Amino acid sequence: MKQYILIFSLILCSVTISVAQSVQLDNALLFSQNIYEGTARFQAMGGAFAALGGDFTTLSINPAGVAVYRSSEILFTPALAIAGTSAGYMGNTIDDSKTRFGMGSIGYVSAFPTYNIEGLMSVNIGIGFNKLQNNTYRSSAGARTSASANLSYLRKLALGLTGLPIDDLDARSSDEEWMAWQTDLVLPIENHDGEYIAATEDFDDQDPDNLDLIRQAGDLDQLLYRDQSGYVGEYVFSAGINLSDRFYFGLSIGIQDINHTLYEEYQEKAVNVADFTTGFKRFTYGYNNETRGVGTNVKFGVIARPIDGLRVGAYIHTPTWMFLHENWMKDMTSYFISGKYNASIDPTEYYYRLQTPFRWGAGLAYTFGSLGLLSVDYEGVDYGGLKLREDNGSIGSFTEDNQHIKQYYRSATSNIRVGGELRLNAVALRAGYAYYQNPGKEMKAVKIGSVGIGYRGEYFFIDGAYSFSPGNTQLRDLYADNQNLVSTTASMSKIAVTIGWRF
Repeated sequence: MKQYILIFSLILCSVTISVAQSVQLDNALLFSQNIYEGTARFQAMGGAFAALGGDFTTLSINPAGVAVYRSSEILFTPALAIAGTSAGYMGNTIDDSKTRFGMGSIGYVSAFPTYNIEGLMSVNIGIGFNKLQNNTYRSSAGARTSASANLSYLRKLALGLTGLPIDDLDARSSDEEWMAWQTDLVLPIENHDGEYIAATEDFDDQDPDNLDLIRQAGDLDQLLYRDQSGYVGEYVFSAGINLSDRFYFGLSIGIQDINHTLYEEYQEKAVNVADFTTGFKRFTYGYNNETRGVGTNVKFGVIARPIDGLRVGAYIHTPTWMFLHENWMKDMTSYFISGKYNASIDPTEYYYRLQTPFRWGAGLAYTFGSLGLLSVDYEGVDYGGLKLREDNGSIGSFTEDNQHIKQYYRSATSNIRVGGELRLNAVALRAGYAYYQNPGKEMKAVKIGSVGIGYRGEYFFIDGAYSFSPGNTQLRDLYADNQNLVSTTASMSKIAVTIGWRF
């Protein structure tokens, strides 16, 4: 199973060439990177709330933020994510995009003043949902070529594993070359036992017995399509205390919901069917992976006001212990003048566990009376502490993946969030910036700029935010044997609106 997943990830090139070792390793990183969404105010100010508190998203970052509330509150945040990509391959560029609607946060906070207890000003509780990661993505890459074909690679794979007799190739049940064989995309060569030719190839007319002269028969239109959706969300349960309006302590229990779907399809299509003596028209190769799971963690935080206007905050998160359930299936379909053929691998499911990294952070904020505020956060993440584990032996050992994590992932990653707010009576103008350092070698950092506006009434408030993450460029093969790299630049825009009531 592990060998099959590795072959497939090489062919369809998930994430980056140097990093991707297995689907589970890709998921381990994806589910551990918290690029927080949450409320519109939080997003507009870059997420710099570790020392501020008083915003529902802080319950998933610094739980002491729940203790800052002076009144009860209910809110919800509808949000729109727009992912854009531009993929260049062999001089051809294809732009693609995907838009998804979701919920950034839904929450309720209740403040309970204590009145008669000296020093203890209030005991507050909060419950709700915050989105920690948005996995919306879509890309298309392709070009026309007469010198490169995936089927040529599969033919070489069938030959190189190696020189398999036809009976042995028939018996294979989990490899791409087996599906190509079943769909007549890889064919035996007459009078050459254990030798094969792809449906897109031909011989040199002058020397048909010289197998070194096998060549691509004509132009092909190649296309790789990748569609990804899903999220990591957290149902949070928090409690905090306010001591003398100077010290705020909080504790959160997080229950994470993991939902991820990946679909990839590779296609080769004959530009001129008459060029191919096999009558080849096109073939498609599809892969679908769905991962669902649940995780738990605990967070603790503190906020202090040593002097009026100045706030200092700090927090620590335990790892999230995730239990994941994965389903995948793949199929291959060929189209010839003579007809259509299909082969597929039976749907497969397995279970495994993931331990995400420790997180810790600190923040500093200063409030300029009623004029506004500035805030900055630092967050550290130990991606070297990621661990994959089998669940009841259903998928086998993750020794190689865990060694890869130790070798390539950083044990001290630094994230920076900066935000400011200018208050004009009941209206506030906001701006922020967030920098999430690359978690491993040859990976890309995430940078997010944001702006927003908000209105605060006596009982009602509404906030809006727009954030943009400029394109990161990744290089990968279109398929494993291809020497022409696909250069994909991906960006993300988000629009969020928070509506809430105080009472």
